[in-house]
Amino acid sequence: FEARNRLVEATVEVLRTGSRQAQEAASRALALIGEPAASASAAVLDEDVETPRVWALRALRDMGRTAAAQQVDAIAALLEGTRPRVRREALAALGLHGQAAAHHCGAVARCLESVDWSERAAAARAIGLLPEAVVVPHLATVASLMTDYVPDVVEAAASTLGALCGISGPYAPQLALVFLDEDESACNAATAAFRRMLRAGCVCTREAAAAALRGAEREGLQRLAPDLAMVVVEDEDRHVREEALRALAALGPAAPPCAVEAVAGVLHDASTVLRRAAVEALRDMGPDAVSAHEVKLREMLQLAPGGLRRAVQAAL
Repeated sequence: FEARNRLVEATVEVLRTGSRQAQEAASRALALIGEPAASASAAVLDEDVETPRVWALRALRDMGRTAAAQQVDAIAALLEGTRPRVRREALAALGLHGQAAAHHCGAVARCLESVDWSERAAAARAIGLLPEAVVVPHLATVASLMTDYVPDVVEAAASTLGALCGISGPYAPQLALVFLDEDESACNAATAAFRRMLRAGCVCTREAAAAALRGAEREGLQRLAPDLAMVVVEDEDRHVREEALRALAALGPAAPPCAVEAVAGVLHDASTVLRRAAVEALRDMGPDAVSAHEVKLREMLQLAPGGLRRAVQAAL
């Protein structure tokens, strides 16, 4: 133990006073040592010197949740009264400590409104790693970042809504706004988030995601057409499938073949509501989509009830 303690002390001293390369190596070494080095690493956080603090935070972050769990309060204390670089590292460390950092969620959320864009992005990422139960009051603030002027912030916030797909359904309309942005990374993050939402265990989330995509930019719909088609084919909830049908209809003649075929597969569904939504979707997808399934549509004219029959006639 004495040899180990001497090693920790020597490594911490390098972290305090060494060159950048030496400090980085010391940070990695402390992380590898783990819990026996946690207290000594946390002691550096009390020193008002930016660079050693940053490397100490990285060491505590990389030790893992168990090793550094007792240092969470010391890490959270750096979210106020310190420079943005230190706060960013503190946010990253808190996020990775998950449940142990849950009682600091409010302090993390306040950083979502920082004037420093990199701090806003770091806070958004951290929120996505904290327990769902504590982040619910702060999701509206995360969603408001969908219109942030910095693409990195938008990307981080969109990823967090995807990570929290079990509770982020009400904010699907804000997520759809990302497709107005021309930044590819932000759009990719929104696409991935919607994919998670469309497969979420919560029916309300799936329905909200499909409904939000009805009004999304064509770019977003094109990206998610295969996912919506899968929802139409596989989802067990009628309301979710209906919203997905109407979202695919919004693609119009630009609908890809997988979307057209998924819609056509609903023409013989047991639900009259879904059959009508499918007919209207084919109509909106244009003459080629209708003609490809004209035989099925004409068969429906024989037995369909009044409202559905009129929809078929309008499509033909």
